Amino acid sequence: MPATTAGTGNYTWNQTGIILADTASSTIPQACCVFLPGNDTFHICGHTLRFVQSWVTGGASRTAVTNNTGNHIDYIRFNKDENMYTNAHDKNLVRRYAPNFADGTAVDDSYTLYIADQDNNRVAKLDQNATSSVTSINTNGITSKLSALLLNPFVSNQIYISGDTGNTVYLWTFVAATPSITNTQVNCGSTLQAPRSIEMYAFGNLYVADQNNFQVVTYSANSTMGTIILSFTARPMDLALNSQLNLYVLLDNGKLYKHQLI
Repeated sequence: MPATTAGTGNYTWNQTGIILADTASSTIPQACCVFLPGNDTFHICGHTLRFVQSWVTGGASRTAVTNNTGNHIDYIRFNKDENMYTNAHDKNLVRRYAPNFADGTAVDDSYTLYIADQDNNRVAKLDQNATSSVTSINTNGITSKLSALLLNPFVSNQIYISGDTGNTVYLWTFVAATPSITNTQVNCGSTLQAPRSIEMYAFGNLYVADQNNFQVVTYSANSTMGTIILSFTARPMDLALNSQLNLYVLLDNGKLYKHQLI
């Protein structure tokens, strides 16, 4: 996009981002995910990095916050008690890390977990203290290779689903046979291509890392037509928003950009 700013509705972001992480001599192998726990820090994982890194905004140094056994990490999430969750799809498990503790566990013993079970084309639900999961959504025949999951903050029995091999982000009600909403179209006349990370802000706008189109797309509340807000020369793998609505985008070249709200 040639413009220096891009926006939708009343929101506009600086199109030229500030690099917060990574240089040519300090790469993140197969960068996959970023999470903003607050306090001017952010966590980054790489598919073959084997651990989660913590960075301080404005600094060049980073520290490992997990042990060196977590290969194939694609996502990081925290719960309200600051426990961190990561996946490890090579071992078919989810790990939980207590605050300031570097060894993970495979099962959450406190809260319900929803897991994108790629090989079985389903969203698996693991209830509190359960020892086995149940199928919450069966996506077989509609989408495969599930990527990101995002619980609908406004409706407790719905979840957003993206997939690495498709062109759609779905809003799905638990146990329903088909999705409630499909987000595919983008206002430039194209469609999403391999949408990966998805996030939502309090007003209901959905933000999508449109991986193979090298862009970030947003869908306003109650709209299924997407708007391009940022474009890149590398694939966006993950994104995050802070409380000031600044947008953080992690690219597959290992660079994390901060795009300030204008």
